[in-house]
Amino acid sequence: MTSEERREARYQRRREKRAANRQKRCEGLGPIGKVFSYREMFKYGRKCCNGVRWKQSVQNFEMHLFSGTAKRRRLVLEQAWKPMKCSHFTLRERGKIRPIDAPHVSDRQVHKTLCNNVLVPLYSPSVIRHNGASQKGRGLHWQFGQVKEHLRWHYRRYGRQGGVLLMDLKQFFPSAPHKTIYQRHQRLIPDPHLRWLADTIIAHSPCPTPGRGMPLGVEPSQQEMVALPSAVDNWLKCQKGIKCMGHYMDDYYVILPDIAELKQLAHEMVRKFAAIGVPVNQRKCKIIPLTKPFKFCKAKFRLQETGKVIVNGCRDGMKRARRKLKYFKREVEAGRRAVEDVKQFMTCQLAYYKNYNDHGRVLRLSRLCFALFGDIMGGKPCIELPKTGPASA
Repeated sequence: MTSEERREARYQRRREKRAANRQKRCEGLGPIGKVFSYREMFKYGRKCCNGVRWKQSVQNFEMHLFSGTAKRRRLVLEQAWKPMKCSHFTLRERGKIRPIDAPHVSDRQVHKTLCNNVLVPLYSPSVIRHNGASQKGRGLHWQFGQVKEHLRWHYRRYGRQGGVLLMDLKQFFPSAPHKTIYQRHQRLIPDPHLRWLADTIIAHSPCPTPGRGMPLGVEPSQQEMVALPSAVDNWLKCQKGIKCMGHYMDDYYVILPDIAELKQLAHEMVRKFAAIGVPVNQRKCKIIPLTKPFKFCKAKFRLQETGKVIVNGCRDGMKRARRKLKYFKREVEAGRRAVEDVKQFMTCQLAYYKNYNDHGRVLRLSRLCFALFGDIMGGKPCIELPKTGPASA
């Protein structure tokens, strides 16, 4: 047997083992009657009401939860269930327009049961650890911690040599190809009934372009999009052997000691993403030397000469907070707002900046609030910095 034949035999054994593990995971879930048992659907139906019980539709849903759960379970088992029309509205978040499609609370019960009992157990083994979006026990600040750990790991071996590749996927949710998602369902969900339900949610998703797009606001969309670039993630981690990389939804970062290697890797990543039908926003792709600060998910990272990593929050948020405090001053004086609204706003702003190395911003914002409204925070927020030089002596 030649070396090529031995290599092919090892590949086939690994492929068969992975297929057996996928089949074992799906069999561990059980049939659709067990996955969508009355107990499971009732439990997730109650969870759908948390935080939104002030809505009339949610109150009506919870009032008839016993009979409604039985009805929806029967439709799912008979493969007659179809999602209702979503409520469409638009959000403008710091200048960026985001179309939101909110499903009805009765559909959310089916979505939440499918995500927690099917999609998460079957997708999680293929999702890399350094993908912190929509994962239990992770999140944005957990992802920031991973970036800091990768910078420290790189500094211990290479110092500040090299750079970081920042890559953004263009129109990540609106441009998601349904064909690729259906192929992943075919590969990872062997049970035909569960696969039918997952395909039905994708087929009835409200998207302007036929065959493309996943709606924001639908829970299965989050899990589908988190796992969509897993093939590229595993190629980077396993085949390329890159340790210092990760991403939060559609924002990627890769740290390498060689700038030329980073440029070549960027072209390969663009081709890999194009192969799965996900375009890359090349306008936002950039390589920044580690001697300079870089921004990742609205936070600025700086690797200092000593190896210390400094993380600062969004600078534009500080400008907005100062303008809003002055606006609140005029509103309070006119009697259109209460001081409690200002206190609640300051609590949110200070909690945000205290997560970063922004002690100076916390002090400046507290001093402005103290100058405009007095001591409304239940303490002395204006802390004077100690003076230095001969005068302090």
